[in-house]
Amino acid sequence: MDPLAAMLLPLLFVLLMMVMRSVRQVNQWQVGLRFTLGKYTGRMEPGISIVLPVLQQMVLIDTRIRNRDLPAQMVITRDNVTAMIDAVVYYKVVDPEKATLNVENYETAVRDRAKVVLRDIAGETTLDDLLQHRDEVAAKVRLAVEQFVAQWGLHVELIALQDIQLPQMMQEVIAKKAIAERERQFVIIKSQADVESAKNFAEAARILTESPGAMELRRLEALQTLTGSGVSKVIFDLARPTEVHPAAMAAAMMDDRTNVRVEPTLNAEGRPQTSREEMTAQSESMRRGGR
Repeated sequence: MDPLAAMLLPLLFVLLMMVMRSVRQVNQWQVGLRFTLGKYTGRMEPGISIVLPVLQQMVLIDTRIRNRDLPAQMVITRDNVTAMIDAVVYYKVVDPEKATLNVENYETAVRDRAKVVLRDIAGETTLDDLLQHRDEVAAKVRLAVEQFVAQWGLHVELIALQDIQLPQMMQEVIAKKAIAERERQFVIIKSQADVESAKNFAEAARILTESPGAMELRRLEALQTLTGSGVSKVIFDLARPTEVHPAAMAAAMMDDRTNVRVEPTLNAEGRPQTSREEMTAQSESMRRGGR
């Protein structure tokens, strides 16, 4: 083998390796930053780029939205209640240069900042507001974190409170409060129903009082209902000061399945007896029978 060829072969191999290492690929969701001898010299867009080995270095920044869980934070609310809050933060890099040059590790920095702000906002909020308006609390946390991390080239898309854990004793207190609230609503609804029922009864009584035969018809209807219900013994007072004859009312309320007609009892003057006259006649008959 020629000595010259033997010397060029290793050089060609090294040159080929350097060319292969200089060709770098940048994906669509990435942004490449070129550093020449440690100095930032430009941005590389998605596609194929050339980076000189040894002299240049490329840093790839992912611009997609990332979600990171925040460790459970023990907070003390404004009304001195201890709670454990689990949250998640969604953010992305909008300025790769600032994210690389202004902060050492932007992912750790945004998580730490979110934890601090979460504790501060929760400490200014009562427990009831924290439980009932967690979306509003999360929005306040996101806004406060966004204002701080914007200098790092980051944008916080969302901060969500996944879970709020309370001590067992506080959970029992909240459960008792909920039960008491349900009982209060039940009492209010029941009292309103009683008022409506009383109004309806008063209106029915007024209508029955104004109608001459309505009360007697209602009494006879109740008597018919009791008779058909299988009750063995019923004491029913039919006496009331009305001029409507009971027999005539019974004939009007008679069952359509029968053909029975009740003739009214006539008094000495030839007119139908009223309820008072019937009761008086019955009393006279009982006294005569006793004699």
